[in-house]
Amino acid sequence: MQSPSWFTERPAGPIRAGVVFLVALAAIAAVWRFPSVLADLAERASGNSALSYTDREIAGGNEVVADQRAVYEARARIPSTDTYHVAVGDGFVPESPLTVPYVASYYRSFLVPRRAAETAPWVVCYGCDLAAYGPGAEVVWTNGAGISIVRLPR
Repeated sequence: MQSPSWFTERPAGPIRAGVVFLVALAAIAAVWRFPSVLADLAERASGNSALSYTDREIAGGNEVVADQRAVYEARARIPSTDTYHVAVGDGFVPESPLTVPYVASYYRSFLVPRRAAETAPWVVCYGCDLAAYGPGAEVVWTNGAGISIVRLPR
């Protein structure tokens, strides 16, 4: 069997020189950028390793929930077979603009297998009016800054 001479002989002249030039340019760029890319990765790894386990578990929710402890308290206090509702009152002033529109969605994923429902025996209140839930409503946890977990009478 004969080797295909067209493969070894072509491209010739300026095309071959152009290919060699582009390969050399790519190699130089890779060698030049490699140390800074490694430094960026090392910095990111150091930042991630400095996070607490709570920060790692809540992850993207750190910008959404106003109090990490409230999320853990809700998971600990609401039975896994019950339903809950997240209510955000008009008086709640969040530190992040993401809290009001997304806090209910975050709880929905964090509290699985518990299900969200409008009429639920448990309410996670972000600055809501607790008197609106009636005299039988029992505050089972509060952070003192407007976030509460309330159990409603059945």
